[in-house]
Amino acid sequence: MIEDTFYREPLWREGGDLIGALEALFVATGEVLTLERLRELTGLGEGVIRQGIEALSERCHPPKGVRLLEVGGGWRLATAPEYTELVAKLVTTLRSGRLTPAQLETLAIIAYRQPITAPEISELRGVTSVSNQIKSLLERELILPSGRKHVVGRPMMYVTTTVFLLHFGLRDIQDLPKLSDFGDNNLEAQALAQLETTMPDIKLLSGVEPNGS
Repeated sequence: MIEDTFYREPLWREGGDLIGALEALFVATGEVLTLERLRELTGLGEGVIRQGIEALSERCHPPKGVRLLEVGGGWRLATAPEYTELVAKLVTTLRSGRLTPAQLETLAIIAYRQPITAPEISELRGVTSVSNQIKSLLERELILPSGRKHVVGRPMMYVTTTVFLLHFGLRDIQDLPKLSDFGDNNLEAQALAQLETTMPDIKLLSGVEPNGS
């Protein structure tokens, strides 16, 4: 077994094992832990850590209430899909700072068409300005500036961030839902809305106050 390989390492008290130690770390942080960070915390090699991750993932099978997800360059615990409706009741009550429809639509356009400028977003949304939505998304670190476009006025371009990936439970931007799976109107926002509905804030599981990020 994995724990037998490194029985000399004083990483946990008697009765613990590597799988339990990893689970404890994920629960304690409530956020993504990368392979590099896990190596720093445990002092163990990449191969052993990956074996532990695989074993923990296997341990998180139904009817277990959590799953181990690979997102944003690392792993984190998330609620199991079997309990989505139940957890959604808690999230609806406790979660603050959820994206508004206008913010979600703006963010969706950026996610699917990045890099993109504010005037281009406004044109696609059919509104005069998206400055308030962009400001809010910048404050929440879901997007960031990526330089100016070489056109008249040199407007700023925007792209999504790692925080965006974490918020929606994505490993990378290529994991966004395919727009062909949705209807004819406002495809990007529909796709992101589906993701946000199914990704309750993992911080609720670790006793940390939700911050909507």
